[in-house]
Amino acid sequence: MSSVQFNKIMFWNEEGVGVIAVNNGPENAIDLDVLAQLTMALTMANNDNGINWVVITGTGGSFLTVGVPWDSIVPNYASIKELIRGIKALISVMSVMDKPVITILNGSALGLGMELALVSDLVIAPPDVYMCYPEGIVGIPMPLGARIVLKKLPRYKAIGVLTGSPLAIAEAVNYGIVHVVNRENLFGDAKTIIKGLKIPPLIRHQLVDWVRTSINAIDSLYLDALSSVLMDQGRRDELLKAVKNAKLKCISRYRGT
Repeated sequence: MSSVQFNKIMFWNEEGVGVIAVNNGPENAIDLDVLAQLTMALTMANNDNGINWVVITGTGGSFLTVGVPWDSIVPNYASIKELIRGIKALISVMSVMDKPVITILNGSALGLGMELALVSDLVIAPPDVYMCYPEGIVGIPMPLGARIVLKKLPRYKAIGVLTGSPLAIAEAVNYGIVHVVNRENLFGDAKTIIKGLKIPPLIRHQLVDWVRTSINAIDSLYLDALSSVLMDQGRRDELLKAVKNAKLKCISRYRGT
């Protein structure tokens, strides 16, 4: 990990807040490089005594991330297993950090981006973005975030979200999933909220204990589902179509520069 170069994320310390921003084109896709860079940046932030809170966000205003770029994953078991290892490493680091991890939705969060938000300690977002899980349309389960969705949302609504229906932030706020702030001063307002969070390490570990106990689902349920979809040309095409359509439906309504 020490050889990882930050060319697809940005990482800086802003008044004790370690900001990690995905910076991988207009869609901020989470490819294998981004997974490795996010994992390294989180590790560095956790080990930096000058950082008291950690933020995951993205550049631009359309997407925090569209998630994994499935068209770039070679449809064989070795490539899928490599992706799984990268996801597990990232989530594992998030789950053992001593410092609060907050996701700021600069744009909509799709797929793995929605998962990252849901396993964070707090999600802060403007009212113009969405959380979407298009992989659910083709039967790929949400291995971690499903627990939050099923706990917070009414059953009928939860089923819709887990099978690909967009979750607008206005709804997510009503269900206690997201803390909303105005777009005009998104990062300024979010930083004020974040710096008011006092979460000692042992309490933080309590908050994310469920994540650590759920990571094995990535190796079983998720791996099997990914393999069955990506290694079947027809189902793979269906997945790519679902993600493409979701980008159009779930893109942030924000049109600033």
